[in-house]
Amino acid sequence: MLRNSLLALIISYSTLVFSQNHPQDLHPPLDIPLVLSGTFGELRSNHFHAGIDIKTKGESGLRVYAIADGYVSRIKVSPWGYGKAIYITHDNGYSSVYAHLMRYNGAIQEYVISNQYEQQSYDIELFPEKDELRVKEGDIIGLSGNTGSSAAPHLHFEIRDSQNQYPQNGLMFGFNVIDNIPPVIKELKVYAKSKNTQVNNTFEDPIFKVKGSGKTCYIDETIEVSGPYALGINTYDLLNFAKNKNGVYSIELLVDSQLIYSHSMEEFGFHETRYINCHLDYSEKIANKRKIHKCFIEPNNKLSIYDYVSNRGIIKPNGSIQSVEMRIKDVYGNLSKLSFKVKKVEPNLEAVNPLDTIKFTSVFPFNSKNSFKNESVSIEIPSYSLYDTLYFKYNVFNDSSDIFHSLIHSIHDEETTVHNAYSLSVKTTVPDSLASKAFICKLNNRGKINYVGGKYENGVLSVKTRKFGDFSVAVDTIKPVVKGLNIYPGKTIKSSNLKVTIKDEQTDIKKYTATINGKWVLMEYEPKRNRLTHYFDKDLKPGKHVFKILVYDSLDNFTKYEAVFYR
Repeated sequence: MLRNSLLALIISYSTLVFSQNHPQDLHPPLDIPLVLSGTFGELRSNHFHAGIDIKTKGESGLRVYAIADGYVSRIKVSPWGYGKAIYITHDNGYSSVYAHLMRYNGAIQEYVISNQYEQQSYDIELFPEKDELRVKEGDIIGLSGNTGSSAAPHLHFEIRDSQNQYPQNGLMFGFNVIDNIPPVIKELKVYAKSKNTQVNNTFEDPIFKVKGSGKTCYIDETIEVSGPYALGINTYDLLNFAKNKNGVYSIELLVDSQLIYSHSMEEFGFHETRYINCHLDYSEKIANKRKIHKCFIEPNNKLSIYDYVSNRGIIKPNGSIQSVEMRIKDVYGNLSKLSFKVKKVEPNLEAVNPLDTIKFTSVFPFNSKNSFKNESVSIEIPSYSLYDTLYFKYNVFNDSSDIFHSLIHSIHDEETTVHNAYSLSVKTTVPDSLASKAFICKLNNRGKINYVGGKYENGVLSVKTRKFGDFSVAVDTIKPVVKGLNIYPGKTIKSSNLKVTIKDEQTDIKKYTATINGKWVLMEYEPKRNRLTHYFDKDLKPGKHVFKILVYDSLDNFTKYEAVFYR
């Protein structure tokens, strides 16, 4: 009885808060209890999560429903990203997106396959005419799946403003998601915001473990600072019936009861989502896999999620002890509070700031075009591509192995990224006979090379990239590997499909084309399984058939696979 009353209170609260601005009578996208594995605005790789991820009980094939009347305005099929996705423009001013589908339903499926055969491509993007594919609320539009960059079966679901396509927080639209658990506050990071600021008698930016839970989170020591400082917080939300660590809805920072910083995840634009890399602590993410919200604004941060920020979130200590409170909420109003004290102290004048001992090559202002060049490497960074002024570092190394065809260029470090791609050119020793097979590669921390790309001209390879790190030139002359899974010469295939695996060790698969008896056939590509699948047409007659496939990597090395099979 108590549990039912509590759930009714939660639903009533969410309806009261959100019904003023958002429809509350939409059909749920699935006909099972909505349990989430991801929430709106979560900190993802290079972007904020634009929707909610709904669990599908670990399986594919659940019916997916249109949430309101409207028409299919876009369909995209890709081996990457959203996989098989459908976009519906509704009559109420909103649009909905359903991604990672296993397949579409009815006329939509027929429309997609017809266009795939017409364009002879699995990857496809379609924009049907208005009302060409009309749907009603509650219509089955597809089946849930695991296509694209999905790591496990689920439905990625979005609601967007139809006018500007800004994603909206889907949990504000009255769906029955149960959540009475407050967010978890895990860690606090304190940032020195002047050259001479020390935190707890050190020039490091320390991290403090948070104790307690809910409204009684705390740090059991007074933090000492000698100058301006800022704060960051490692926090996540939990929902009922799931263990996933989800994104929080809002963060507020108050010092002596005065609001300093506030942001909330209600909507954002896709044009700004990459600014996540200066909202979170990118260095902590790369080095330590921490997801820390910075509660201050970098100079080139153009996000619109901030409700209020005083002095860019930089706090000046006063002569007394400051009382600091951080309030973290989920979308249903569950609240956690972190309280602690900050005391101003005199700096240790004998301490040496490690930044004073670091050698750098150049100073790159964020609002200027920046460049660096020597006889073997050149970089050009467009203005406003950095989030703050960068003390740029460059080193060069020689490698005696025969893997690399240039020096190894250390372009700053991996713990820094750029917003807009910069131009990187590397002089190479690769012979002209192999120039078409040469590419710029990036070395990871284990020395393994990752394909970046590049265009060769007059002994120089050039590419655009958003990453810093160690770069060199390598050569790929190795053909992709193609293996039949349920096919080989002479095989009688009784199943409804034909499967092969395709893989390239050094570069990416660029394209493939397959035929049966000389006619192009559709093969669905699953990169995470290195698998191509063709579903046989019912019109394929019994008897002998010839299957052929050509697979190309990014440098046009190709493999031809052929097999006679029987049905």
